[in-house]
Amino acid sequence: MPSSSPRTATTDVPTKAPPRGRIRAAQREFTRARFVDAAIEIFAERGYARTTVDEIAERAGATRATFYLHFKAKSDLPLELLVRSAGHFHSAYRDLTPIANAPTYDSVRLWLAAVMQEWKAIADLARPVHEAATIEPEVHEILVRRNNSQVAELALALRTGAPRLAARDAEVYASILLAPLSYYFRVFLRGDKFDQPRVLDAMAASWMAVMERALST
Repeated sequence: MPSSSPRTATTDVPTKAPPRGRIRAAQREFTRARFVDAAIEIFAERGYARTTVDEIAERAGATRATFYLHFKAKSDLPLELLVRSAGHFHSAYRDLTPIANAPTYDSVRLWLAAVMQEWKAIADLARPVHEAATIEPEVHEILVRRNNSQVAELALALRTGAPRLAARDAEVYASILLAPLSYYFRVFLRGDKFDQPRVLDAMAASWMAVMERALST
């Protein structure tokens, strides 16, 4: 009797589909991101105040009703823009921490120049936020909190270089250091020209004076 060779059974293992809840969440995030992307485009073209929810919805390929499923009002959008720009600021302050340990005029000026260069990358995100802050109280409050967090990050960098520096003093020094940088950021967002090399020279010199005082504490 002829021997029969054993058969190898092949079975297809079904691929497990992702849970419906996860699919819905991904679709929701995708739609939300489309609204934010559309808003950024139109804010850059028309400004925050003159942009309507209908225009944002149309640019996103959706409806006004769908927009309100994701946002309570147009004033929610600046918060989304702040979230997108947050990484730029955090990375800048991480770079400042080693400089704060042993600051030099050249290293401080180089850091300030890098920050000003970064402004170009976030202009379309930051400009509508600052415009909205002049007419939307809730956006103004959010921007104040963002500025306070930047002061706190810089104060932490100063205290890393001078551990004996009191937290309250570090925040005072940080607020003094950031004031001219914030001023010229607003000048930049308005599109006004300024002599950047000259500003950087003066700002680096003033930063060194303040930082040396802080680090000698």
